[in-house]
Amino acid sequence: MLASGVGFTEGPVFLQNGDVAFTSIDHGCVYTVSHGSTRVMAVTGGGPNGATEGRSGALYVAQNGGTPPAHRWPNITGGVQVAREGGKVDWLTQDQVSPNDLCFGPDGFLYISDPTRGRSARDDGRIWRCDVRTGESDLLRSVPWYPNGIAFGLEDDVLFVASTGERRIWCFPIEAGSLLDPDVFIHVERGLADGFAFDSDGNLILAAVGTDGNRGEIQTYDRAGCLVDTFRPGSSAKYTNVALSEQGKLIITDADTGSVLTVDGWPTRGLPLHPFRQPPKMS
Repeated sequence: MLASGVGFTEGPVFLQNGDVAFTSIDHGCVYTVSHGSTRVMAVTGGGPNGATEGRSGALYVAQNGGTPPAHRWPNITGGVQVAREGGKVDWLTQDQVSPNDLCFGPDGFLYISDPTRGRSARDDGRIWRCDVRTGESDLLRSVPWYPNGIAFGLEDDVLFVASTGERRIWCFPIEAGSLLDPDVFIHVERGLADGFAFDSDGNLILAAVGTDGNRGEIQTYDRAGCLVDTFRPGSSAKYTNVALSEQGKLIITDADTGSVLTVDGWPTRGLPLHPFRQPPKMS
């Protein structure tokens, strides 16, 4: 176990300095773990959800604005925050309604999933692209489902987005900066699709939240979208997200127990994230 007593955990990130960062939705803060010691990096307020690191070392945080299990904080709405070492937190954009997750693309822009999170069925949301230099956001797509985890795999021209209620992973081809009509990449047979990561072979590793009293799972799908492995870390239902290092260490956020788990010796290595991924070598 990497950390305990840290609330409804989400957004795990392997930082370039060797530390691990993650968010706590109900604590309203970002934690970091260094040499086995857990500390608060920054207080964001509201409900910090997904997170990713930029080239400067700052963390970009999907702020849901205080949607449960988060708490309402004064002057905190939905948007993307920038958390820096030393505890400073700024707004990049507040154009989104209630962001869930985000990732950098090969073009240097942030891609953001933004579900409505209403009291009714989870059947509405948006996918945004944001320029981190200016904070200008472009609405790329409105979707009739709940967009959750978001990431790029091996291909730089395909964006993957989890649809939680539909139990699917959609893949959007990208052409000339626009999202084309998506295809279903994965049908999740057990659990709800939450956060995910890719390994260096292009396999998708999904945190699947358990339903109807069932345990959550970490499910691995190959490049054809077929389930090839299932891992159950424990008895919790809410394994919300994963991160896989280039050395083969898997981080799992366990929101049920308020902890962050580690699995050493995962059989594959993590795919480096943008903006730190090296471009493919030309033959």
